[in-house]
Amino acid sequence: MTIHGVAMLALPACALLAAQAGTVERLEGRWAAQVEACSATSAAVPLLVVEALSLRWRDATCEVRASYRIRDIWHIAARCLTDGVAQDVPIKLEFRGSGLVLNWPATPAQLLHPCPPESLRQGGSRNSSDEQAR
Repeated sequence: MTIHGVAMLALPACALLAAQAGTVERLEGRWAAQVEACSATSAAVPLLVVEALSLRWRDATCEVRASYRIRDIWHIAARCLTDGVAQDVPIKLEFRGSGLVLNWPATPAQLLHPCPPESLRQGGSRNSSDEQAR
């Protein structure tokens, strides 16, 4: 559904590939300020994890209630649980080149970069045995 040129979308559409000025970017995945943080498991390390219907940032776990996109910016209305307290959080994610600017309330905007695929982070080959069998 389109209203005045603004597509009203649910986050599953957000997780799909989105065309950006001739490049293709994927929102779903793990994002970090430095690649070294991609393998972190601690909530103390700033790592954004975007899944089909949820987001995780630091110690917050969020359920996406609604989202829409205007140009290169995803506006997300989320319900987040942090330290046992639930609250509504407006989140903005802006594609900038190959990066993503996270605009989270009460924190400075932060440029994040996509984490490499799981197999590459663990020193594995880009080709899986399934791909080699084809």
